[in-house]
Amino acid sequence: MTYSWRFDTMRPCQKAREPIQGEFFAADAISNPGEALVREGIQNSLDARRADGKVFVRIRVSGNDAAVPRSAVAPFLTGLDEHLKAPGNGLREIPDEHDNCPVLVFEDFGTTGLTGDPTEWKPAFGASNRFWHFFRADGRSDKGEKDIGRWGVGKQVFPRASRINSIFGLTVRSNDTKKLLMGMSVLKSHDVSGTRYTPDGWLGCPSENGDEDLVLPIEDAAFIDAFSQAFDVQRGDDPGLTIVVPWCDLDLTDENLVHAVLRGYF
Repeated sequence: MTYSWRFDTMRPCQKAREPIQGEFFAADAISNPGEALVREGIQNSLDARRADGKVFVRIRVSGNDAAVPRSAVAPFLTGLDEHLKAPGNGLREIPDEHDNCPVLVFEDFGTTGLTGDPTEWKPAFGASNRFWHFFRADGRSDKGEKDIGRWGVGKQVFPRASRINSIFGLTVRSNDTKKLLMGMSVLKSHDVSGTRYTPDGWLGCPSENGDEDLVLPIEDAAFIDAFSQAFDVQRGDDPGLTIVVPWCDLDLTDENLVHAVLRGYF
C-alpha cells in the first residue's frame, strides 16, 4: 500500500508561521553539530526508561559512502517532494531528485516508546501522552520535575539535523506492543501550484473516525518492514523509539558524535 505526506491548506484567518528561522536553525548555531542532538536525544531516552532497567542507545550515521539509494527512499517521500521544492519554504539546500540519502538513525532500547492514544488531538491538561507530545505539540512536554530532558526542545534537534527538516519516528510501545510509524516535516508556510499550505506535514494514514483533518500513524507491517530495511533500523519488536533523519547534516560524523557522548555523559 502507498502512503502519502499531507500538508493542510492554509485558511485566511490563520497566522503565517515561519518555524525555520533564527539562530536555532543556522549551521553555526552550536559549535559541534552533534552536541545538542546527543545531549537532548539521550536525555529523553533516559526519561523514558522502563522501570529501573538499563537504557541502550544506538546512533548510526551513514555518511555519503553508505547513503541510502534514492530508489529505496522514494516510497517514503510520496507527496513530499512538491513541498520540498516550493519557493520560500525555508530550506537552504534541497537535495536533487537523484541524490542518494545520507541518514542518521537514533534508536533507544529499554524504554517505553511513544505511549498514549495516537487519535488524541486535545489531551486533558496534565495528561501523559508521549505520542501526542512528540508528534502533535510544539514547546510542550509532559515531563515531570525529576525528568532531565524536554520533548518541547529535545525533539527539535532532529529535524534541525535534516537538510529537508523532516524526520521519521518508529515506535514500539511497551504497554500494548503496537508498532507505529509516522513522518513529520516542518517547513515555512509555502505555496504549491497556487495553493497556500501550513508549515507542518505528516506521513501517515487518514483517520477512520470521521476526523478527516487528523493523520494517524502507519501500522502496516509490510510497509514498516520495508522502511526498517531501507534505513538499517534495528528496532525489531523491542519497545522504544527510533528516529530516522533523512539527508542528515554531513558534519554529523561518527567521530564528533562519539566526542559528544563522552563530553555529555562520561
